[in-house]
Formats: sequence, C-alpha cells, structure tokens
Amino acid sequence: MVAGLVVIAQATGNIGSAYAETKIPVPKARPVLTKIPVPRPRPTADKIKAEKKKAEKAEKMSAEELTCRSKLRRAGVKFKPVKPIHGKGGCGIKHPISITGLPGGTKLSGKTVVACATGLALSDWTTKSVVPAAKKYLKKELTGIDQYATYDCRSRNSQSGTKLSEHAKGNAIDIGRFHLAGGDKLEVGSVKGKAQKKFMKSIRDAACSYFTTVLGPGSDIFHNDHFHFDIAKRRRGYRYCR
Repeated sequence: MVAGLVVIAQATGNIGSAYAETKIPVPKARPVLTKIPVPRPRPTADKIKAEKKKAEKAEKMSAEELTCRSKLRRAGVKFKPVKPIHGKGGCGIKHPISITGLPGGTKLSGKTVVACATGLALSDWTTKSVVPAAKKYLKKELTGIDQYATYDCRSRNSQSGTKLSEHAKGNAIDIGRFHLAGGDKLEVGSVKGKAQKKFMKSIRDAACSYFTTVLGPGSDIFHNDHFHFDIAKRRRGYRYCR
C-alpha cells in the first residue's frame, strides 16, 4: 500500500514538473497609439472662394472678367467656370460660365452656358425687374425661369447667309417661361388677362436697361414664343429693343 502511494506521488510530481516546464503563450501587448488620426476639417466657404479666385487669376482673366464674377457671387448667382469654348467661324467663349441658379433661389432651367456679362445682365434683370413685377401684377413670388437657348454656334436665327448669332459668342439668352409660387406657369408666347399682359410688358420694357437687344412676340416670326436678349456691342451704345 505504501509502495503504491509512493508511485502515485512520483507520478503526480512528474506531471507537475511537466506543466512547470511547458511555456504557456502570453498575448502580445497592444501597441500604444501615440498619435490618434484626426479627420481633416472640411474647407470653409471663404477658403473655397479664395481657391476659385486663385484659379481664375491663374487663367489670366482680365480685370473686367474678374470683377464680373465677383459681382455674380455677391448677387447670389450660382455658377461654375467652364473650359474655354473654341468653335469654328468665330464661335466660342473665352471664359464661359454655367449658371444653375439666380438670386433669391430662383431656379434656371437647362444648361445655361454664357459669358459672364450675359449672366450679370440676366441676374440684374431678374432681381430688379421680374421679381418685383411678379409681386406687383401677379401677386405671387417668382420661383423659376425656363431658358430656351444660350450658347449655340450658329448664324442669326439659324438662317444661312446671315451674320453670326450672339448666341455663338455666349452673349445671348432666350427666355420662354416663368414659374410662380403655387405651381403657376406663364408662357411668353401665350399671355392671358390684363395682369399677365402688364407683367410681360413691364419686364420686356425693363430688359432694355440691361441688354442691348430685346426681341419677343410681335418683333418677327422667329420670336413669337420667347424673348431674345443679348449684349451685342453697337456704335454709340445703340440698343435695339422692339
């Protein structure tokens, strides 16, 4: 009996010795982060504007062009620069812009690619004429304007043998429809009632203060359903509005 206990004790001692000699793996310590990565802050509106101005200067724009773009921004016009357009036969825009929105949140439909000066004339006309006229004669807020044409490399009225259109230089825009609060729409070529007639006459007459050419229903067969505005330069500052 004693001999059996000795054998068991020896066996137990051997097992303990085996455990003692076996190395139990210890998990490696996690690396200590000395620097926690922080997301880069988003650029501020002022920084974005500064970068745009820097890019514009790099394009060697004239002081007049830079001033024009500055006025658009102050007015609240939404636009972005477009690559220079070089067309055939005199077509093209040296420093085009694409306008997506007018002051006061007024929407502008379609792809509106024009020269900056055209955009500025449109902005001023909309803010100082169309918006107040809509309130005065229609008793509603202006919400949008549908343009029918802007830059287009073509001859005047798309007629062969005529001079190059101002559309081909980014100097023109055609307006066909106005949107009002509540969902109402006014078609330039389909005016109904005294209020609408007064509204259309008011904004058409006022357009001649911002554009040098103003055409529309009654001018000729090419403009029966829309207004054509452009900033063509003529001798002695002559304006053609009819």
